[in-house]
Amino acid sequence: MSQNILHSAHRDGRWSRLADVIRRQEPTVVLLQECRGWLDDDRAQIAQAEHDLGMRVLMARSPGSGHIALAYRPDEGLRWLGLEDHAVTVTNGYAAVRFAVDGLQVPLVLISAHLSCYSADLAVQEAQTLIVRAHRYNGLGIIGGDINHCPVGDPEPPWGRVQPHNRMIRCHRPIGPDQPWRANTIVGETFAAGTMIDVAGYLADTRGDSSFRAHTGVNGLVRVDQFHVTAALQDAIVDYQRVDPEGASDHYGILAVIDTDRIDQTKLRAYT
Repeated sequence: MSQNILHSAHRDGRWSRLADVIRRQEPTVVLLQECRGWLDDDRAQIAQAEHDLGMRVLMARSPGSGHIALAYRPDEGLRWLGLEDHAVTVTNGYAAVRFAVDGLQVPLVLISAHLSCYSADLAVQEAQTLIVRAHRYNGLGIIGGDINHCPVGDPEPPWGRVQPHNRMIRCHRPIGPDQPWRANTIVGETFAAGTMIDVAGYLADTRGDSSFRAHTGVNGLVRVDQFHVTAALQDAIVDYQRVDPEGASDHYGILAVIDTDRIDQTKLRAYT
C-alpha cells in the first residue's frame, strides 16, 4: 500500500484515523510520504506509528522536512537486507529497501517515492534515478508513492476545475486561446521507457476496466499516486484498488496485490 499522509498527520490528530484505514487493508508493506516531523522528538512519532500499524518503520530523510517512510511486517516472509536513501538526488528524498522474500532467489527492492510537484522535467530526472535503483538487484523492483504527474493512458481530467498552479505543472500549455489543456505524460513515458509497468494502467487495459484509472489526488483530480513494477514482476500483478482516506489526507491511498509465487525466476537471468 502507498499513502501520502499530508504533512505529518500527527500534529493535527489525523494519524490515528489514517492508521486505522491502513490497518484495515492488512498490507504487508506500506509506503508513506510527507512524514514531516517523524525524525524529531527522539523519533516518538515513529514509535507511535510502529505501535499503531503493528509494523516496523524504516525512515529516509528528505532534503526538506517531508520525510519518506516504509513500514513492513517482518513475520510475513520478508527479511530486511538494507536501506538506500540518497536524498540529495531527489527533491523529496526516497526510501529504497531491499528485502529477501521467501521463495525468491534474488532480492526484491521496494521504493517509497515522492517526485517533485513543481516541475515535470525535474520529476523525469528523479524517475530515472529511481528506475535504475529498482533494477539494481537482478530486476525485481517496485516503485510506489506520490509520483505527482500524469500517467500514460488516463483520461483527461476536468482541467477547468483544477487549481491553476497544479494545471500548469501537469499540462502542456495550450498553443492557442481556444485550445484545451492537455496532460503532460512525460513522467509516465519515462517509466514506460524504463520497462516499468504501471500497475493500475496495466489492469485497466488487460481487464477492460477504466475504473482502475480513477484519480487519487483529491484536489488535483489526477492519478498522481502510482505503482510501477519492473517487467519481471508483470505476471505477479494480481489486483489494485484505491483506498478512501476517510478525510484524513488529501490523497487516496493505493493498494496493489503482488503474488511473488507467480514470478518466473528463469527470466531474471537477463538482469544479472
